[in-house]
Amino acid sequence: MKRINPKFWVSPRPNGIGLQKPFHYVEMAKLAWNNKRHGRYAWKLLTQGVCDGCALGVAGLHDWTMDDIHLCLTRLRLLEMNCADPIKDSVFNDAASLRLKSGQELRALGRLAHPMRRRRGERGFTRITWDEAIDAVSDRLRETDPDRVGVFLTSRGITNETYYVAGKAARAMGIANVDSAARI
Repeated sequence: MKRINPKFWVSPRPNGIGLQKPFHYVEMAKLAWNNKRHGRYAWKLLTQGVCDGCALGVAGLHDWTMDDIHLCLTRLRLLEMNCADPIKDSVFNDAASLRLKSGQELRALGRLAHPMRRRRGERGFTRITWDEAIDAVSDRLRETDPDRVGVFLTSRGITNETYYVAGKAARAMGIANVDSAARI
């Protein structure tokens, strides 16, 4: 039987149990610096919003599970995305140029503030109203056999409440193919 060799151990504690995260405060400072342009809005999200990363029942900086301040790094990292400036419509004029960008470069462009649509044969996307977007999606869903529809939910930036509602909506439409990459 092979013995475990202690010379390869990083720490006598498995997975760092009981140790403070060494760079937690450094990361928090970097994230605060990255959100300085939207300081007031970021502070409002932190003090009045819910955590994007867990389901601890967060009410601003506190929750009903722990007595201390609740500021997990998942929440802080997503703060930059939640506070991003809207993307300029002109960015969507050429879809081919968007294909050349990585996911990180696309996120750095900002947030999508309104629906965009690209019709067959058009070079880029055009801005449409929310009513047009909802009508277009609902019309296509109505025309489609529910067995041919799948719903995929990513784990990045989606709250547990969103997972729940999306799953309920899919089942209400008769869609059985729901894949959620929830962080459990």
